[in-house]
Amino acid sequence: MDQLYLEIEISTQNEETLIYATVPSFIVLYTYRYLHEPKNIKLNFVATKIKTGKIPLRSTQLRRELTDHHIILKDAATLPAIRDLRLPIYGREENTYIAGLCAVCRELINRQPNAELCKLLGFKSSCLLAPAEASVWTRFCEVDVVNAVSQLHDGGMLEEVPNPVVRFEQHMNEPVRMHNIYKQAREQANQSENDSKCTRKGRIVINCSTPKEELLIEHRFAEGVSFTIADLILYPMFRLVFQQCPQMLSHFPLMSTWLCEVDAFDGSCARILNELYVPYCAHLTEKLLSIPDCEATSLYKADPKRYRPRNRIYTIQSEVDAALSKLAQLHLNFTAESEHSFGDRLIDWQQIEPAHAESSALPKERLERKRQQLENMANAVVSLARSGDRIVDFCSGTGHLAILLALRLPHCTIIVTENKAYSLAHAQKRAAELKLNNCIFYQCNIDYFVGCFDIGASLHACGTATDIVLQQCQRVNARFVCCPCCYGSLQPMPHIAYPLSECFREVLNTKDYLYIAHTADQAHELGTTNCKPETTLQGLNCMCIVDTDRKLQAEEAGYEVILTRLKPEQCTPKNHLLIGRYVGGKDAR
Repeated sequence: MDQLYLEIEISTQNEETLIYATVPSFIVLYTYRYLHEPKNIKLNFVATKIKTGKIPLRSTQLRRELTDHHIILKDAATLPAIRDLRLPIYGREENTYIAGLCAVCRELINRQPNAELCKLLGFKSSCLLAPAEASVWTRFCEVDVVNAVSQLHDGGMLEEVPNPVVRFEQHMNEPVRMHNIYKQAREQANQSENDSKCTRKGRIVINCSTPKEELLIEHRFAEGVSFTIADLILYPMFRLVFQQCPQMLSHFPLMSTWLCEVDAFDGSCARILNELYVPYCAHLTEKLLSIPDCEATSLYKADPKRYRPRNRIYTIQSEVDAALSKLAQLHLNFTAESEHSFGDRLIDWQQIEPAHAESSALPKERLERKRQQLENMANAVVSLARSGDRIVDFCSGTGHLAILLALRLPHCTIIVTENKAYSLAHAQKRAAELKLNNCIFYQCNIDYFVGCFDIGASLHACGTATDIVLQQCQRVNARFVCCPCCYGSLQPMPHIAYPLSECFREVLNTKDYLYIAHTADQAHELGTTNCKPETTLQGLNCMCIVDTDRKLQAEEAGYEVILTRLKPEQCTPKNHLLIGRYVGGKDAR
């Protein structure tokens, strides 16, 4: 039976039992109730001390669940996933766990046999499929609105309407963007003709050359004309927001219409919310709040208005030259050393994994180069590993590196983390075929991993993901082996600021740094058909600069770091290798 783990806090005041949940756990519990408490999923409550965003629950409604279901105290938890991942968590089979609000809700729905319920996942079951790191829409539903609701329930007085409310109102005013919007427009137009009892023969034809903005398709629900998981997640959160400032709802007519549409579509949405939620009146405000100015950018991923050329970073040579001149003041030597032995110890693939060529699903021309990359990575990790270590392969994909490490380090636990369900499923299938019993599989974003570990590894984690991996390693003073990729995709995030090192920040601002990072993607193999030697050399130099910044930041955090290159260097244009060991302070590993 599958397992669902939700985070709650239980306290007693004046002999009254009070129960709270975090916002993500509350929404997952809401979804679980909406699905009629599926019998194939066991509900578990994990009792913790909630630090932020405590949602009060109706105790009388939950006492039965707290009696019938197991409460796991975090300090005494024997399940590694509860220590490793942010709650809520969905546990599937014996060693696969899913974290993240949208991913857990999707899995709840996806595991139901009811075809009507599965329609909540939208066209090709793709609604909220992309992780928050890659999708503006998923990040809005899973992070932005959750943060707004959490802040409201932390006891602060409202001065202005939360930013996500304004953004959602703008979103609902945008033209609908759907895969079959022309079909929807034709059906709607012909239905209108039938409803008006028009006697004109034939069907209305809407040509696909008609701009989508001119189609008379209005947002009925969050993603268009169908009720989806996005509505199911957003509805209770926005109801909670306007419970705090009810007088402001009239200022958001599209939001108000959407809430009414959800109520009319399925009355259980309002009923379940009323059953679970205790109205929070301690900081209810009656005054009119100010409405913040928000840039009118769509939450649709494919909206062309988001990609404004003036806001993008290009390799403008004069800007690159200016940034490189500033760096010259530091008098640093930007090179990646080639002297190491990690790529010299070749692996007998037929002996260690006979079916690797087939199970890896790589084309023949890529297989040899991929094996060379894996040999470098695996040998570096093995050189750092000790018996009993917990080793995390971040952004594992289909498990190329993780499975190799599990084979070579049978006395270590290999944690396979990947946010794409289909990639993780393939990795799990390969591990099962090899009868590996030292792997744990986590479907989650890098940030949702909060556990302790000894070594972190990542092979071509794209762009900023490499820096999040390095940040994770520094969080627990873990050793690391990272081969970065996609330098041009580096973008500042709330917890990642560029430049990374104090040394670089003395002479470069963020824009200077991103010019250099974007230029690093010009690195190509010298001697190839499309290679321009001057451009390629500049790209290689900029790669060294970005990775030197990563090296310096780790050294400032107490690490001893090697910046080197894979062997042979031609196995990939992105061939840098960062290897670090914490040496500062009492906790040196």
